[in-house]
Amino acid sequence: MAFSDVRSGASLRQRIGLVLGPVVFGLAMVLPAPAGLSSDGWHAAGLAGLMAVWWITEAIPIPATALLPLVVLPVAGVGTMRETAAPYANPIIFLFLGGFILAAGLEASGLHRRLALGIIRLAGTTPRRLIAGFMAATAFLSMWISNTATVMMMLPIAVTTLAVVERDSESPDPHLPIALLLGIAYAANIGGLATLIGTPPNALLAGFMEETYGVTVGFAQWMTLGLPLALVALPLCWLLLSRLLFPVGNGATTGGDHLTAEWLSRGPMSRAELVVAVVTGGTALAWIFRPVLSKWVPGLSDPGIAIAGALLLFLIPVDWKRLQPVLRWKSLERLPWGILILFGGGISLASAIQRSGLAEWIGAGLSAVGAWPLIGMVAAVTAIIVLLTEITSNTATAATFLPVVAALAVASGLDPLVLAAPAALAASCAFMLPVATPPNAIVYASERVPIIAMIRAGLVLNVMMVLLITVMSLGILRLWGSTP
Repeated sequence: MAFSDVRSGASLRQRIGLVLGPVVFGLAMVLPAPAGLSSDGWHAAGLAGLMAVWWITEAIPIPATALLPLVVLPVAGVGTMRETAAPYANPIIFLFLGGFILAAGLEASGLHRRLALGIIRLAGTTPRRLIAGFMAATAFLSMWISNTATVMMMLPIAVTTLAVVERDSESPDPHLPIALLLGIAYAANIGGLATLIGTPPNALLAGFMEETYGVTVGFAQWMTLGLPLALVALPLCWLLLSRLLFPVGNGATTGGDHLTAEWLSRGPMSRAELVVAVVTGGTALAWIFRPVLSKWVPGLSDPGIAIAGALLLFLIPVDWKRLQPVLRWKSLERLPWGILILFGGGISLASAIQRSGLAEWIGAGLSAVGAWPLIGMVAAVTAIIVLLTEITSNTATAATFLPVVAALAVASGLDPLVLAAPAALAASCAFMLPVATPPNAIVYASERVPIIAMIRAGLVLNVMMVLLITVMSLGILRLWGSTP
């Protein structure tokens, strides 16, 4: 995820946010609290308003806004510095840190590119199969590394393949580049849903539930929700793009020859690739089978497994003579540290909202919604979050609204996960606009995807994901024992 910097030239939206945010906070500090809400809850609401405005407008860098609780909450008397700072070291942050380091190992070794080429080759060389192969490779990689890094890697391969196809074709299919590039962007977003480390809102949900309700959402448990959703959404997305919205032919193309040549040119796996493959695969298996392993290794946790896997990339040499490991610390300078700060700020704010009584007050105020049928509540929350995430950061959207929807669920007599899990999933479903998510922006910048094509396809995908998230989350959460 890329964060803008207001100093690079503030837009009108940022200027408005810079003024509006403090005004919202100031009003909460000087006006009396509404009936039934404590002064601590009112002050927490003011901070939530300030952070929401600054996150939505990006008045200052998003991670910088996430540091506000450390300053405001102790001064406002909503919590001590220890209570406020503790969420910045929430275990889920170390799960994501370990995931980031493993992803850096994949990229440093080049294994991610080998995996992508291998999956694409297996899919076949007709236009529809090419699109399917690129989407499958993108989604798989996005389960483990950031969607931005995945698309940045896949786009040059796709553009080169398109150039070969168009060069050797007398009448190039105008739909192929649109369907292929949109498929890559959308597959990155869909693939991230499958794992806790695939996209920040997933991990933020896990941290929020642990910190606020004492409920642990483990890596394997999340996969029972996210992976089936991704496995259903991905082929449906492929069908929509390649058959209905931008139908492409099914004859053989020359692009497959180019991909085969690039695959063969890579030669056998290097020692670095082998080390990363073993470590990453072992880490993933340990996450999946942690409930079983915990019987022999008490205290084993998903964050601990992630950090252990990350440390192995600094310990196992790929060159025994020079004792050179896969990664050096310098390799991590480009790690998205801002995301980790954003996690901490979001969880700290959510904890304050719960601790101050604001969450309970919000839930009581929304009690009328609690009379709706459960499927209607889930669909409404999912649709609202999908629309909001088109114009705001997915992580900021999740951080802002998870406490609200969880409070609504509790006030309605439901498990907070019933609304919080669909909201977290919906926060990563931004398909309509280039500004909605970095993958969309990257493929749009290729100048091969018209904006109207992205809006048209994105609208259909948004509706599809609202329906899928609503139905599948209710069904799977019932298996978790979270729904009545």
